[in-house]
Amino acid sequence: MNRGIIYLILNKQTGEKYVGNTTLAMNKEWIYHIDRSKRMSADPLHKAFRQHGVHNFMIKELDEYDDTCLESKLNEWIEKYKPEYNPIIIPEPTPIKEEPVIEKKPRVYKSSPQLIQWNEQNRGDGKHLGLKIRGKNLETGLCKDYNSVREAAIDITGNPNANSNILNAARNYKNAYGYRWQVLEDKKNKKPVFGVNKKTEQIEVRFESMNAAIRAFNGNNKQKILKSLKNPGKYSWCGYWWFYG
Repeated sequence: MNRGIIYLILNKQTGEKYVGNTTLAMNKEWIYHIDRSKRMSADPLHKAFRQHGVHNFMIKELDEYDDTCLESKLNEWIEKYKPEYNPIIIPEPTPIKEEPVIEKKPRVYKSSPQLIQWNEQNRGDGKHLGLKIRGKNLETGLCKDYNSVREAAIDITGNPNANSNILNAARNYKNAYGYRWQVLEDKKNKKPVFGVNKKTEQIEVRFESMNAAIRAFNGNNKQKILKSLKNPGKYSWCGYWWFYG
């Protein structure tokens, strides 16, 4: 099971705050916000970065949780701190159930569905379409899980043919269509792993499995990380000593 972090970003000049969550290392999450500010994001936090200067802000970890309860814990911390920079989310009204339901209308796509054009990057046996994935909205910070890449493509873009872009983003922890994507492995025998920076000797990265770590570092050689995991503190991979746990 992957671990997630609830963190606080504080404006040292005004005392205004932002509360967020991530499954990445803190330094990577910090770099992500700085990059969003440079790209002229309209989020209140990123506007404040440009107005006051990044040097007038600080980030600190509030707590760690399993990623399965990360969103509910985030809401609790937001309720506690009432951060000024968090986007205001207006809940959608609960739809009124009409009885009787005569017939379900077919789903309307934003563009007409077409046959998927396979290429060397997405060619396979079709099993990747059943991968469980998670998308984090880059504007609101909210996460949503999907049972397949196709399901995510239809929900986010209205076009099932967008699945290849989302799949590539999920495999490499990249952004696509306004979301940051990651693969959620569903193997009972997977073991969480974490990496200790060789220079700082601090735990900086955590992943729900060895394969998730390999994808995050764009690696393709399992033997090297396996060697590090089987010989804790003796062999490294990608600048880290690797451990199970």
